[in-house]
Amino acid sequence: MNPEKQLDFSDAILSGGTGRSGTTIVGKLLTRHSKICISRPTEIKVLTSGNGLLDLHLGRKVGKYKRLLVTDGLHLYRFRQRLYKEWWTRDIKISPNRPEQKPGTQVGLRQAMDLEELDELFRELKEEFKIDKTHATQSFLRGLINIHKERSEKPIWIDTTPINILRSREINSFLPGIRFIHMVRDGRDAISSVIREPWGPNNFDDGLKWWRGRMIKNLRGSLSVGEKMLTLALEDLAIHNRESSYTKLLNFAGISDEERIRDFFDEKVRPENVRQGRWEKEVDNPREFDTRYREIVAELKEIDPSVPLYL
Repeated sequence: MNPEKQLDFSDAILSGGTGRSGTTIVGKLLTRHSKICISRPTEIKVLTSGNGLLDLHLGRKVGKYKRLLVTDGLHLYRFRQRLYKEWWTRDIKISPNRPEQKPGTQVGLRQAMDLEELDELFRELKEEFKIDKTHATQSFLRGLINIHKERSEKPIWIDTTPINILRSREINSFLPGIRFIHMVRDGRDAISSVIREPWGPNNFDDGLKWWRGRMIKNLRGSLSVGEKMLTLALEDLAIHNRESSYTKLLNFAGISDEERIRDFFDEKVRPENVRQGRWEKEVDNPREFDTRYREIVAELKEIDPSVPLYL
């Protein structure tokens, strides 16, 4: 691609983690600042989901198309199908971890833009895709981010899709200047929370396998990104090192402290909201579960000795 056409994404931050690790709360915290707007929906899907912009850019086969001889045209067709269906509008997935959610609520890109704006973004993508796939897919995301920024009148945009970190190596090459926040949480509590969700493992044994697999991929991605990645433990932000973690977060985002973000931090990012140690009351055999978890943490520490996991 022509370097002169390369777009800059230094005004964008991607928060992520394993899921139920603090990715959403850090997005909600930062968007209380006068300079940061959060994506609508808070997980846009369009970048990292199967057949999303990243796969479109890479020409990556996913789903039922894996065994087919896939052309650029078929990739673009599948992207359009998902874009105008579940990424544009979908029923909210009710989570027992979020009692404020109401059945029947519609979420999707419709929260951020008009259909005419989406049509224009796709039209431009389709026209340029034949000439320069990378620039075409970058431009689509650039346009989406700009719509968010213009409507909020804020200069920095953040998305909180958990898989952002798992795919951070690919994203970092795709989006020049992009920054990442990797939220890490005690895996025992993350598993205890995620097995209540409709999309994750449904028992603690499967939860350990799921968490291990996600963390290995996340750490490898994180190490490849280097200084453009801030790794932060949810327990540090909410319990152990509140002020230093808060300051670290502000500095990484390039913002100063303000009353509204400070109030949200003091009122919502609290020890009682993290529910540290909940797993001990919920798992059938805490000692055996803890032993297996500690073995996984030791394995993860071999990949990245600095990963902030509490035991």
